[in-house]
Amino acid sequence: NPFTLGVASGDPSPTGVVLWTRLAPDPLVPGGGMPAEPFEVRYELSQDEDFHAIVRKGSTVALPDEAHSARAELQGLGPEHRYFYRFKVGDWISPVGRTRTRPNGNAMVPSLTFAFVSCQNFAEGYFTPYDEVAASEDIETVIFLGDYIYEGQNSAFRTHEPQKPIMTLDEYRIRHGQYKTDPALQRAHAAHPWLVTWDDHEFVNNYADDDTDQSPAVPPERVLVRRT
Repeated sequence: NPFTLGVASGDPSPTGVVLWTRLAPDPLVPGGGMPAEPFEVRYELSQDEDFHAIVRKGSTVALPDEAHSARAELQGLGPEHRYFYRFKVGDWISPVGRTRTRPNGNAMVPSLTFAFVSCQNFAEGYFTPYDEVAASEDIETVIFLGDYIYEGQNSAFRTHEPQKPIMTLDEYRIRHGQYKTDPALQRAHAAHPWLVTWDDHEFVNNYADDDTDQSPAVPPERVLVRRT
C-alpha cells in the first residue's frame, strides 16, 4: 500500500485548495520503500463522498527527489464549498479526505471555528486529541503553529525513528513520515484543510539563523549544511 501516510489538504482560498499525499509503503526506510523513479498519481475531487459527482480529476507526478510526495493545486472552485478527494496509483486508492474552500474576502461571516494545534512530540505521548479535531464538524480550518516534528532522540512512550538526533535529509524525511503514521493525526488531516507554519524543532531546538544555541557551540557552517 503506497498510501500509508494518508492524505491532507491545505491553504484554502475562495476558489482553490491544495491536496497532498506521499507514496511510502515503508516510510521508516530511506526513500520510503519506493523505487527511485517518478510515478503518476491521479486525483479526484467530488461533491459527494461516493464520488458520483466528480468536479475535478487529473494527475500529477510524484518525484523521488521530493520523497514521492504529490500535490495538486486546484483552482476554479466555488467559495464556501465542501469537497471530498482521493488519490490513485495503479490499482491502489487512498483514503478519502474532506476539504473546503474559504469565504470570499468581502463576505459577511458571522463566525468561524478554528482548531489551533502545535508542539506534537511523537515520542512523548499519543495524539488522541486529534480524534476530537477530526470528529468536529464545525471546524473550518486546522491552524498548526509549529513543531510538527521533534528532531532529537527520545523514547519516552514511543521511540523516535531514526533512534538518534536527525541530521540528514533522509533522516528528516523518515522522522516526518513516522509522525504521519499516527492514525489520529491522519484522521485530522483528512477531515479538514490545514494552514501550517513552523517552529524551531522542524530543524533543531532554539534555532535562529546560523545559531542553534547549543553548548558546545556548533560551527555556523555545519548549522547551514544541516539546515540545507
